[in-house]
Amino acid sequence: MSRKKRKARKPIIGITCDVNKLKPFFSEFELFCDYRYIRAILRAGGIPILMPINLVYRRDISRLLDGIDGLVIVGGGDIHPSFYGEKSSRKIKPIYRGRTYFEMQLYRTAQRKKIPVLAICYGMQLLNVIYGGTLYQDIAAKLKSVKNHCSPRSPMHRVKVLPGSLCEKIFRKRSFMVYSRHHQAIKVAGSKLRITAFSEDGVAEAIEGPPRTLAVQWHPECQPKDMVQRRLFKYFVHLARIHQQAI
Repeated sequence: MSRKKRKARKPIIGITCDVNKLKPFFSEFELFCDYRYIRAILRAGGIPILMPINLVYRRDISRLLDGIDGLVIVGGGDIHPSFYGEKSSRKIKPIYRGRTYFEMQLYRTAQRKKIPVLAICYGMQLLNVIYGGTLYQDIAAKLKSVKNHCSPRSPMHRVKVLPGSLCEKIFRKRSFMVYSRHHQAIKVAGSKLRITAFSEDGVAEAIEGPPRTLAVQWHPECQPKDMVQRRLFKYFVHLARIHQQAI
């Protein structure tokens, strides 16, 4: 393949899968992915493929990542508190721990291979845990003055980004509306991480720090017509294209 044709090839974006248990204790489960993630990557100029959980042959993770140019860690349920050294609250609904283990290794391997990563909602919380941070297991129980961040009737709220941050560079705004549904949030930021966007009640909405890593608490894929949100996916696919051309 000529250099010109190689540059024109669309970057391949791996998208992780969420888990739906079919029997108690995740003895049997199915994997699924909200199509809105796929649509967002397609519109941004990437080719999406799904990344199934692989806990049997962990050495295959490196080879799996060799086939992609960018990685999206999608939203999901609650990370089990044992991952950040706490006991479980009655109000949480932990997801399959196998997904968390898998995506931790997936992210660390992607970092070694210099593959760009976009982490959304649960994905942002996962990054915080990977870097040694902690979470509010239930925002409403711990932060009495905040709004309901998991309301299905009122999922939109405003975020404000710090001046000079990567968020400001990407979105080209310091304040905008987002679609955000979560009942957990960052309590203590992990090492190497900086919170660069907040909701109006002070809840962390974006973190940055590690190279080639973007992380937001809200769901940009749920705002497909919002040009501000589409800038995030376009920027991410741009990073994936840079990675593709470098290898």
